[in-house]
Amino acid sequence: MSFIIRILFFLGDLVLLNLGVVLSLHMVNGPDSAHISDDVYLLIFSNLAWLYLSLVSNPYNLTKAWSVSKTVKTQLAFLFIHLLVVASLIFFFNKSYSVYQIGFIYLMFIPLFFLWKIATFYLRKIFTAELLTKNFVLVGNNEISSEIRKYYLSNPDLGYRFLGYIDLGNGGNELVSRIRVFHTNNEIHEIYCCSSQLSNSALKPLVDFGLDSLIKVKVVVDSMATHQQTIRLDRFDQELGQNVAIIPLDGTRNQFIKRVFDLLFSSVFILLVMSWLLPIIALLIKLDSKGPVFFIQPRSGKYNKPFNCFKFRTMKVNVEANSMQATKDDPRITRLGAFLRRASIDELPQFFNAFIGNMSIIGPRPHMLKHTEEYSKLVEQFMARHYVKPGITGLAQCLGYRGETKDVVDMENRVRMDRYYIENWTFWLDIKIIFLTVVSLIRGSDKAF
Repeated sequence: MSFIIRILFFLGDLVLLNLGVVLSLHMVNGPDSAHISDDVYLLIFSNLAWLYLSLVSNPYNLTKAWSVSKTVKTQLAFLFIHLLVVASLIFFFNKSYSVYQIGFIYLMFIPLFFLWKIATFYLRKIFTAELLTKNFVLVGNNEISSEIRKYYLSNPDLGYRFLGYIDLGNGGNELVSRIRVFHTNNEIHEIYCCSSQLSNSALKPLVDFGLDSLIKVKVVVDSMATHQQTIRLDRFDQELGQNVAIIPLDGTRNQFIKRVFDLLFSSVFILLVMSWLLPIIALLIKLDSKGPVFFIQPRSGKYNKPFNCFKFRTMKVNVEANSMQATKDDPRITRLGAFLRRASIDELPQFFNAFIGNMSIIGPRPHMLKHTEEYSKLVEQFMARHYVKPGITGLAQCLGYRGETKDVVDMENRVRMDRYYIENWTFWLDIKIIFLTVVSLIRGSDKAF
């Protein structure tokens, strides 16, 4: 089970547990304020017991290899142990609760507990039903690669399709050439390297190819099968836990951290800033020129998939908006638009993009579709910048590569910075970029176009 689903189950279970406790207390005690202090103790006992047992026994470590009966038995055993721990805490702290009161908690909680999990699994299937099948190849034909192939073949609901083995050869550029030819005839989404003979220097060309081709490269090392003849499928079911993510944001935990940060940061900004600034800017735009408040433009997103990017309109309505880049002293820019661009206020609606999820707070800046098509032919490794979600700001922007790209060298510098960010992402690098962006805005910018 993925890390995100385990977190979702944990939080949902806590909410339902507390709901069961509160409803039980209300049914038994009613609105009697004399029992409030005792009610708080029961809430504390229930939550502490759940947190402790979750850390000790890891009840969310379920796998698709388990049968339904085994899963139900395991979960019921966990609930029973939780009841025993809560009862022990009540006895230890000398608190008195009726059997009916405790019984009501589990009578309401247990059905909700299982219904919540069933609903989550079905919703997950609905939302992932339209996702394309993930085609994967295995580099190296050995025991580990064989087990991976068997696992995905026996679990077709995961949506993985095995395309074939790729011979390691001498590694490096020779391996990349073979995969490139294979990819030309068979679209590849993920590459699993299952050979310990592939050194870091030989792996680098493969990683570069993966970034440029928007293909995930994973390494499954021999040490994962230590002390056993084959990979344990119940452990391998924790999908990327058995793989070494070459690109940091391929890791499920890193993706989760970044998405939570995007949600929290964008939500706070929308509530505290956009809630009052948006109506003011909207009114000024309407007074300054005819046309809509927002300029919504298709741009290149993650995996080069188009999305609608939001901006405040800074130009007069024109037919070249989606094909011609703004330049200095561009006659299409309105008087208010020039100010909004200099202060980067025109980009603020992209916090809604970050909240929705088609952009991130930090990442490579998204380009018009036409520019992506043009620069992908002129700049080497340009497409690698679409390996992650585009950002409101990025490493290139906070280091001065902003505004108009006058020549190919400007774009090459941006791509170099974007590649560094993708290959070296950390949460603290995101924080540093935000700080540098704020400093850059305070110092002022020559972005007048």
